[in-house]
Amino acid sequence: MIGNQTKGKSFRGLLDYLENKEESSLIGGNMFGTNARELAREFRLSRQLNPEAEKVVHHVSLSLSPGEQLDNDTWCEIADKYIEEMGYTANQYAIYHHSDRNHDHIHICASRISLDDGKITRDSWEYVRSEKIIRQLELEYGLQQTLNSKEKLNRAPSVGQQRRVEREQLEYEQGERNTPPQQPIKTQLIELIDRATVDKPTMPQLMERLQLLGIEMRHGLTRNGKSKGISYSWNDQKFSGTSLGPAYTFPGLQKHRGIDYQPERDDERINQILVIPAKPLPIEQLEKFLQEIERKQQPQFTPPPEDKVVWQVLHKYLDEKRYIPDYIVQGLHNNQLLYMDEQRNILFIKRDLDGEKTGALVWSKPRENHRTVEYDQNTSTQKGWFYLRLGGQPTDKVENVFLCSTPIDAMSAATYLISSCKGLPPTRTMLMVADDPNNLPMEFLKSFNRVVVAFNNDSQGNLAASAVLELLPQGKRLKTHNPDWSQELEAHLREEQQKQKQLDRGFSL
Repeated sequence: MIGNQTKGKSFRGLLDYLENKEESSLIGGNMFGTNARELAREFRLSRQLNPEAEKVVHHVSLSLSPGEQLDNDTWCEIADKYIEEMGYTANQYAIYHHSDRNHDHIHICASRISLDDGKITRDSWEYVRSEKIIRQLELEYGLQQTLNSKEKLNRAPSVGQQRRVEREQLEYEQGERNTPPQQPIKTQLIELIDRATVDKPTMPQLMERLQLLGIEMRHGLTRNGKSKGISYSWNDQKFSGTSLGPAYTFPGLQKHRGIDYQPERDDERINQILVIPAKPLPIEQLEKFLQEIERKQQPQFTPPPEDKVVWQVLHKYLDEKRYIPDYIVQGLHNNQLLYMDEQRNILFIKRDLDGEKTGALVWSKPRENHRTVEYDQNTSTQKGWFYLRLGGQPTDKVENVFLCSTPIDAMSAATYLISSCKGLPPTRTMLMVADDPNNLPMEFLKSFNRVVVAFNNDSQGNLAASAVLELLPQGKRLKTHNPDWSQELEAHLREEQQKQKQLDRGFSL
């Protein structure tokens, strides 16, 4: 059985992915929710206990060898034992069974925040502990013992090293040691190389990155120009590529880590890098440097093409039925943030705070409700929101932020605000769709003295507002008299028309 672990920030993004896979079923856990939306809302209970924590999602996949298969009850037993042995004794978790591939497997989505004390469950040496638990479960349930791909491609620490680390970890937890144990130097080096190669750089790029990380990489060639080996030097210790594992030799980097090497293009640059190496970065900048590399690995969103023939139909509907002024509708359309695609989906394009397009929301039932769903689940976990800005000057800093439930409510609230101000607001104002507390730009929002929580006045909006206000103490709730901003705008415009009629009747020469 193979186990893989990752950490993330968005429960909803992971749950949507797990639920929408073919032949997926929710088979167990310790939660009441029956679908992704309900589970995501339930996970907020633990998230509210530690709002400052970032990577609170623990995702585990357990896969059987080809030909092996278990029923749901047995899978649940294995998952329950695994999650408890990993130390998740007071944590929320859900179990999904996937049978869409030729190997039977499950996914566990767990909160790293303990319901007992609100603290993050310890993750020291999760990989080593996980492998030990999996070996025990294989024996207990008569499963084939399997080495995962990582074990096959790198040289794991020796048994003696693992025992030392486990002993020092126990001493640290019992207060007999002031600092947690350090991973073996070889393991640390492998992890750094793995993180530096996630986006499959060229060989010269990899060498330069390793130099910035303080790792010296040497590559020798024979007279025939063939590679005669690769070696690494870090923290005064030297390792051959072979000693780290098949994935860290010169051909192994290309085969297993996806490094792009073309001799005619790269050899001259490699020689330059070896002669004049890059200066290592300060220690405090290393993690940020690695995170920037890892960010590049995220799949990029490509907005689908527009069906321009039907644009006027949507434009007319928003103008006549939703009372959104032309300059808002046309402005969003001109920037390709609102349109209909070739499948006649109404799309609202999401962006990150730098304006990069990261995904889309689909408004599938405009005459029934305002709810939207993610257009592409593969990009739903990327940071991005549908938002519009108005008032002030385009280059002005945003002074006010309104959080809204859906794109049409954000547009309606913007129209209401313009009508109330008798024109555009004097200061730059952002209206952002962010009804999920698990997907908020917290650092950005915390920079404001006040954030207006303008979610819809219904059960769903009230629940989201309550959760958001827990995370943003400076937030202020703004409730509509009607269930949503679209109805509030319609009532407001009707009242304004009535006032104008009364004024017209009272006018005389």
